Amino acid sequence: MNILRKTTIATLALSMMFFVSCGDSDNNDPATTGTLNITVNVSNPEAWPSEGTVFLSLETNWPPQGPPYKSAVLTSSDAVNGVISTVFEDLDFATYKLLAVSWQDPNNPDPTTNQYIWGAHSGSSMTGFMDATPFTFSADMDTQSLVIDATVNTGS
Repeated sequence: MNILRKTTIATLALSMMFFVSCGDSDNNDPATTGTLNITVNVSNPEAWPSEGTVFLSLETNWPPQGPPYKSAVLTSSDAVNGVISTVFEDLDFATYKLLAVSWQDPNNPDPTTNQYIWGAHSGSSMTGFMDATPFTFSADMDTQSLVIDATVNTGS
């Protein structure tokens, strides 16, 4: 065989192997982690504080007994027309007690009093969100969406 024929055969063989290996994966594989789609409706985004940190936190215990299970820092630029959309991925199959938005007062070093909760996925601020409805991720319920109605509150 000449060199052109050998090259053509080798190219065809490699192309076939590539296309076979790039086939669709089995979509019947059960999920191993959960995904949470989050919408935060901020009623007064113009009041966003210039200092301090705003957190979106997912808690496995409420009241908290240490750092949150998962968190993200939110900024005023995340609020487009008063709405923040974000996703928490790779969540363990478990029950979660609270998803909340809070502001950490930079002038208060006491971690027991320096957080102002702006809103949570359920529950009432009157009860300290102790009445929030827990939610669970499992292989049968691996994707959920929650909405938080938040009001900027810096305690002043």
